[in-house]
Amino acid sequence: MLHPLANSDIILATLGGVRFVDTDLGAENNPILFERCDLNGSKLSHCNLRDVEIQESDIIGMKIDNIPVEKLLEAYYQVNEE
Repeated sequence: MLHPLANSDIILATLGGVRFVDTDLGAENNPILFERCDLNGSKLSHCNLRDVEIQESDIIGMKIDNIPVEKLLEAYYQVNEE
């Protein structure tokens, strides 16, 4: 059963234990925006994260394919220092 949430605002919600499975952005491909969220310990798997941006966020302990993001950024900045 389809339960559309498109163009909804969910504000001041506790989402502990919520699962999103087999979701998409609808026909308009309208992206999702998370602001001031605590996603500590959350997991994204088998997701299309193409063009996703993470800005001004605490990434301590975050991993991509079991590689710490801090290490990936450190390696990137070492290679791209000028």
